[in-house]
Amino acid sequence: MIEVTGLRNPCVQIDAFRPGLLKQVVHRENGTLIRKAGVMSVVVTGGRVSLGDRIEVELPPPPHHALERV
Repeated sequence: MIEVTGLRNPCVQIDAFRPGLLKQVVHRENGTLIRKAGVMSVVVTGGRVSLGDRIEVELPPPPHHALERV
């Protein structure tokens, strides 16, 4: 089980993985910076993950808050 703890701020290092990738995951829309990739998380419970395993998403109880950049 993992817990998402914040948003990553994509930087130019992502272009080292694949040139031009930063332009695909960050852009401006009406003057607002839009980030389309990257979350920070921590492992809450370890275990083996295998191809074909089912993934479940469990939201925290309301009220929900926007994640902050880390």
